[in-house]
Amino acid sequence: MRILVIAGSTWIKIDQIRILTNRFTGKTGLYVASQLKKKGHSVTLLINNHCIGKISNLKVVSYRFFDELKSKLIKLLGSRQYDAIVHMAAVSDYKVKKTYKGKIASGRKTLNLQLVPTEKLVKKIRSMAKNSLLIQFKLEPKRKKIIDEAYWSLRENRSDFVVANALEDLGLGYKGFLIDKKKNVKPLASKAALVAALDRIIRLKDQKKH
Repeated sequence: MRILVIAGSTWIKIDQIRILTNRFTGKTGLYVASQLKKKGHSVTLLINNHCIGKISNLKVVSYRFFDELKSKLIKLLGSRQYDAIVHMAAVSDYKVKKTYKGKIASGRKTLNLQLVPTEKLVKKIRSMAKNSLLIQFKLEPKRKKIIDEAYWSLRENRSDFVVANALEDLGLGYKGFLIDKKKNVKPLASKAALVAALDRIIRLKDQKKH
């Protein structure tokens, strides 16, 4: 099966030197892509590999900034059809309304930045890849109500599955929940369990095609 895994965090320019980003490195996405390839799939990894370094044994398309991710995603989806898309990137929800030219001089007593929402790339994926199995990821602050929140996101974005993770679980080992369109929930207690669940639902799609 042809799979596109999207991972890593996006950068948002403040000026030509400074950026806004988040703490996620893309290591889980790299692990998922590597393990799915070991299971026999043809995998393309679209990742911000700044924090990971050189990646071997995988077809990698790299990005750093939000706009780069968007343009490369559009190019990939426009040139090839994927059986499954695993969208687990930590995409910036906001961008700076005005990017400063050059470098903002240091020494200011205050610096006010106006943030505006970024485009929801998962919606772009769904519109361009209508026949692909779309698996999105959703991070919530707490485990309470996480199933309801993630399921609402699945319905809103017309995804096939959503993997929900809670911020309060980070640092305790991997923990997540795989949710389908009927709101069936499968707990995931490790990254290996995550890969196994993804592999299973991707192979089920392949079986249904035949």
